[in-house]
Amino acid sequence: MRDINFIDEVEIVVKGGDGGDGCISFRREKYVPKGGPNGGDGGNGGNVILKASKDLNTLIDFRYQKYYKAQDGEHGKGKGANGKDGKDLVLLVPVGTLVYENGELVADLDYDGKEVVVAKGGKGGRGNSHFVTPVYRAPKFAEKGQKGEEKKLKLELKLIADVGIIGLPNAGKSTLLSVISNAKPKIADYPFTTIVPNLGVAKVDYKSIVFIDLPGIIQGAHEGKGLGLFFLKHFQRAKIFLHLIDITSDYKKNYKIIRKELEIYSKENGIDLLSKPELVVLNKIDISNLEDIKKAKKYFKSKKIDPIFISAYTKRNINELLFKVKDLLEKLEKDNNINNQMIKLEKQNNIMDYKVISLNPTLIEVQSIYDKYLKSNRRVFVIYDKDLENIISRFDMDNIYAVKYVNKIIKNHRAIKAAKLKGIKLGELLKILDKYFVYQEDSILPVDYLN
Repeated sequence: MRDINFIDEVEIVVKGGDGGDGCISFRREKYVPKGGPNGGDGGNGGNVILKASKDLNTLIDFRYQKYYKAQDGEHGKGKGANGKDGKDLVLLVPVGTLVYENGELVADLDYDGKEVVVAKGGKGGRGNSHFVTPVYRAPKFAEKGQKGEEKKLKLELKLIADVGIIGLPNAGKSTLLSVISNAKPKIADYPFTTIVPNLGVAKVDYKSIVFIDLPGIIQGAHEGKGLGLFFLKHFQRAKIFLHLIDITSDYKKNYKIIRKELEIYSKENGIDLLSKPELVVLNKIDISNLEDIKKAKKYFKSKKIDPIFISAYTKRNINELLFKVKDLLEKLEKDNNINNQMIKLEKQNNIMDYKVISLNPTLIEVQSIYDKYLKSNRRVFVIYDKDLENIISRFDMDNIYAVKYVNKIIKNHRAIKAAKLKGIKLGELLKILDKYFVYQEDSILPVDYLN
């Protein structure tokens, strides 16, 4: 039975704070008959940030609350007073949390303190003082704040450890973890005592080594039996496996069972767990005899495996085991450093040219709408263009002064040119976001009764 407090997959919705609106304001003071515009800017919306914390090992905090929103920016005020920025919302997640959006990996929070902005806050709108020109000395419009980003995310936890302790139930995995580290897992003399992953840190020659102990794997685990395979994804990030086997059991059969289950799991999930370095450790030598130890050693030697014999209960040969783990990890780190240097050198010697690809194309659909005023159908050119949509959303299109300003900006916009190429005629309709406009020769005008 799984522990309901251990949650390693959740879906949440995050939204950045909206930017505050810019202010329309004019200086009003005695003896200053023509005070200019002094509307302040709106504050920026806060960001939603995910931050990795080593003090957490479950995503349970996200199980019951699914929606998270950062603070909005304040609106601008008169006398040039800008609105305050909204506060960021920082959500703590365990180290090893993967962040997915639409099935794509967007962030890997793989060390303590790592942060990622998952939903940006909207930019604050500019006050009317920004729109002064020689022609418009007293602009009667301001800019709206941008909406904050809203995203649906999947969080998946894959605990990060140096060493994954793997084995059948009751092999002594939890006892070993409690002996070599500060972890205090549940220990009892019956199978399936461990029902959630346990992490522990061992100190070896001033080096910290993180161990993870998972529920025991049994034969047929790939068919859904037991709990072990459910948590095996947490082993994907372990650098080495510590395969713990009870020497008083049928160790030949048990070793093959675990390797077979790992092989099946790897094939079904498109990964390769079997290629990880493995230390075979035979436990419970305190209740075994010398003859059994010799036979086990001979068997594994024939498989080109050099096993380590320990007693987690009496702590016999524990130091030998820890130093063997440390030496293997240091060798792997050295090999990885060499590989990383070679990859870096290859990148320097193979400089690639990248073409700039537009990620914001203009898309136009020609649709039909019934005009209740004209009592007939009309053609509508529906424009999808992020840049144009952003411009339209930033201004109050019911304000004639704002409409004039927007038309100056979009006069030669690619989306308007695309509509012309599509065959739009004077007097026909455009739809941008949820607003309708009439196409004029050098401008677009809102259609009040349609909007």
